[in-house]
Order: sequence, then structure tokens, then C-alpha cells
Amino acid sequence: MKIRNRLLTLALVLAVLGLAGYVTARVLLPRFLTTWVAGPQFERMLADAVGHALKVDGEFGPLTLNSDLSVTAANFSSTGWPGQAIGGLDADRATGWFNPSGIFRGRWEVDRIDIARADFRVVAPNNELKKQDPVIPPKPWYAFFLPSQFHCGWIECPDMTIELPLGQTPVRGVGMHLGAMMVGRNFKYFGRGGHLVLPAYPDLAIDGMQVYVTHEVVDIGYLYLREPASPQSNLELKARLGQQSDKSIDASAQITALDILPFLPPEIAAVLSGQLDGNLTYRVDPTGKHASGQGNIALRNARVRDWDYLDRLAARADRPAWRDLALSHVSLAYQLEGNLLRAENIVVTAPGLADLRGAGVWNMETTEAEVHISASRIPLGAYLPASLTGNLAGELTAEASWSWRGANVSGGHGSGTLGFTGGELQGFRFQKFLDRFFKSDAYATIKVSRASAHWKEDHLGLHVDQLDVFSPGKAGLRGALQIAPDGSLRGKVRAGLPASSLTWLPDATRSVFAEQDEGLHWCEIEFSGTTKKPVNNFTAQLMHQLEKHPLAMAELALRGLSWWLGDHLGTANES
Repeated sequence: MKIRNRLLTLALVLAVLGLAGYVTARVLLPRFLTTWVAGPQFERMLADAVGHALKVDGEFGPLTLNSDLSVTAANFSSTGWPGQAIGGLDADRATGWFNPSGIFRGRWEVDRIDIARADFRVVAPNNELKKQDPVIPPKPWYAFFLPSQFHCGWIECPDMTIELPLGQTPVRGVGMHLGAMMVGRNFKYFGRGGHLVLPAYPDLAIDGMQVYVTHEVVDIGYLYLREPASPQSNLELKARLGQQSDKSIDASAQITALDILPFLPPEIAAVLSGQLDGNLTYRVDPTGKHASGQGNIALRNARVRDWDYLDRLAARADRPAWRDLALSHVSLAYQLEGNLLRAENIVVTAPGLADLRGAGVWNMETTEAEVHISASRIPLGAYLPASLTGNLAGELTAEASWSWRGANVSGGHGSGTLGFTGGELQGFRFQKFLDRFFKSDAYATIKVSRASAHWKEDHLGLHVDQLDVFSPGKAGLRGALQIAPDGSLRGKVRAGLPASSLTWLPDATRSVFAEQDEGLHWCEIEFSGTTKKPVNNFTAQLMHQLEKHPLAMAELALRGLSWWLGDHLGTANES
């Protein structure tokens, strides 16, 4: 009986204790924890713990303990300690899930943190400024029994703005859906959505991002960017950015169908458009003072328009379509060393206008530029005004070196050579005049076996020398000319004709056309005056010779009168 009573008494005591424990666990403890979490002491303790872990001075808004023992902060605002990599973190409505079992592993563990909106700023660390960091107070006596490490499993924010240093220029990702995980004591970030903001450039949509930030480096594993109207990513970037005293940059880019217009200097964007493809690398040494790089780029759907040079060319040739010129192929390889950008293997194809090959160099600091171009497949007849009668077959080839500054290409200077292959002239007025004058059809078709010249343009004007044009048995032209900036003209050329075309001028091959070479007889002609009113001494030479032969002069005069009457009486074909 006594044993039974004792057992009942023990059972009653255990029941009371169990009930008390249950009430404490289910009612009193949550109320205590809820009150404590919402109180200033826990808020300050949590702010200090997060601040010391992130190296920031932070402050939480009101805290709430949820039924699943997660804690929600209405907001968090902070400023990075001087010299540290984190410049600041501001967040709205952040919820964290604490894992108590981590205590037994010697660390505070938060399995997950969800943040409604955040603004995160990363800056370049500075060891000198770290001397200004606040002094962390000594740990209390009971800290010996508490974890000394912090670990967070996953952080996610659907509306994140993150700012990273790119050399001396800050880069901002705005409105991203960002996730982060701890790797050791550092964070690796994964993002998508939102857009990238880079000063002086248009915004680009972010299709994907992976960034790893440590004390020594910002490592961009990948960054996929897209122009808002594009169906695909246009730019894939990878980069390693040194921190602190290391100012190095090691970056590469893959470009696909990127509209270049928003990225060009205004003076270039005014005349050139297209979509860019290419592979690029860019490096800066640890001092941050020397840049280098290389790459291959090509431009699809390229167009040149509203360029004064093309406007003048189109007007001269009476071809309005040339004012808006489509280029079927544009590509080049380049190398960057400091301020010098060198281009190689330049290829530009403008159907019906020219094929260009070449190389060049551009000083990005002084804007001085120089290009060496080889041009071929230039249909010379296409450049003649449509108002001219006659057809000119053949293609022009050219070599040119040209220097200029900024966008003032036409105001530069240079030199080069010109060549003409496959030349054939038909139906021009001067050919009809020659056939009429010589009373034959020998000049109805003129085939040019060679045509070349050297030219130079500088502050003294345009110089053309080594002029050599030859049509076997029919005509030739050699010599040099100079056109000054004011339009004045001077020079000497030698014109050649066969003996059969000089019978109208008595003693021509012993006087005016006394020199003989390559089956032709040559006469030297001096030019002066201006390009609008050129003057030559050829007529004076002819008249001086004709004055010695009155009958020949009379015959020419009668022939001229016959032509005049024929033109006015409609009997020109009989003259």
C-alpha cells in the first residue's frame, strides 16, 4: 500500500513537472523568446555579430520571431568599415533561419536568409584605411563556451542592386534576382534579371552572372549581357579584378550581334552603324598604369551614311545611293599597348564601290590616327558623273597611307599610288571629236594597256607625279601636276600620238612632237591657271608651227567651218 501511494505521488509529481515543462516550452518560452528577440538587447547583439562578420557598422529595424523560429528584420542599414571590401549593405524585410545544431559544430549557422530588397556595395580594399576600423571589444567570459565561427548556407534576394569596382569606374547591377553562398569566409554571388549600369554606356539586361569576391580579388566567372531588344545574349564577359595594391585586370569578352551605335563616340556614330561580333582580351598590369589586349572583330549589317566624303562622291558621280552605303564585309584584328591601338588585317568590302585591305594605328590619348590601305576592284566608270556620255570599263587599284586627327579624316594628309587595269573607253565626246578630226574610227575604242600615278596630299595641296597612261599605237600621257589649296594649277605633261594622227600638222614629228618613244611621238605641255580655268601652252605650240604653213592652217579653218555648217544644217555626218 505504501509502495503504491509512493508511485502515485511520484507519477503526480512527474505529471506536474511535465505539465510545467510543456507550459514553459509551449507558452512561456516562446513568449520570452519573442519578447527577447524584439528587445533592444538582442537587436544590438545581432547587429554587432553581423557587423563584425561583414566588417560593417549596421543597425536592424524591428525584429520578429516567427513560429518556425526564424527571425524577420524589417530592415537593415550599414556602412562598411574603412578600407574593407564591403562598402555598405542596406536591406528591407530580411528573414533568417537559425540552425541550433551548428553550435555543436562550433559555429553559428544560418541555413538561409531571404531578403525582399537590398542595395549592396563592394569597394576596393585599402590596408591603410583599415587602421581606422573600430576596435572589437574583448569577448565575455562565457564566449569560451560559444561558437567562434559564422556560416550562412544561402542568401536570396529578388530585387538586388549590387555595385562593384571596375578599375576606377563603378559598375552597378540594378534590379537583379541574386543568390549568394559562403565559400570559406567569402561569398560567391549568382544573379539574373535586372540590368547593368556602366557610366557613359547604355544599360544592358543581365541574363546571368557569377561573381566571387575575396580580400584579394573580384572574380567574375561569367556575366551574360543583352541589349534590351535582342533575343539573345550579346556579350559574355569574364574578368579577374585585383584588389588593394593590385590594380590588375585580366578580362575577356565574346561579342555576338551587338549594336555598336550606342557605344561609339558621337562623331563616329553619326556615320557608322552595324552589329559587332568578336573575341577580345584586355589586361592591366598590377600598377594599373599599363593596358594591353588583342582581339578579332567583325561588323555585320554595316552601313555608312551622312558622311561628307560620301556625300561629295555621290554628288560628283550623280549616284544618290552612295549617301547610304551598305558594306557586305568589315573585319579586323587588333592589338592594344598602352594608348596605342593597332589594327591589322583590315578588310572592308563595299559591293560595286571598292574592296579594301590594310592596317592602322590610333593614339587614344592624342586621337592621332594613321592607316595604310590597299584598294582593289574599284569600277572607275561608276565614279564618273552620269551626265557624261561614254562608257569606261576597267578597275582602279590603289595604295594609300593617310594620317589625321579625331574624326577629321578628309582634313588629313598622305600619299599613295593609283593603277588602272583592263581599261577601255568607248563613246566619249573627245573620242568622237578625234575620229571626226582625223576622219577615221581609230579612236572609237581606246584600250589602255597601263595607267598609273603616284600622289601626295599635304599642306601645299595635291601632287600627282609619275603619271603614265599608255594605249598602244593610239595615245600616251606622262608627267606631273600640282593643285594648291587655293585651286591654282601647275605642272608639265607629255602627250603622245602616232605619226598617222599627226598628218594635219606639217613637220609635226620634227617640231612639236619631236620626241619618239614606244611607237608614239611626244609633245611637252605646260599647265597653269586654276582647276576651274586651266591654261596650257599646247595651242600656242600648234599655232607657232601652223603659222609656218599657211595652207595647212587654211585647211584646218575650212574643216572647222565645215563642221559648224554641218552641225547647224544637219549634215554633220557628211563632213
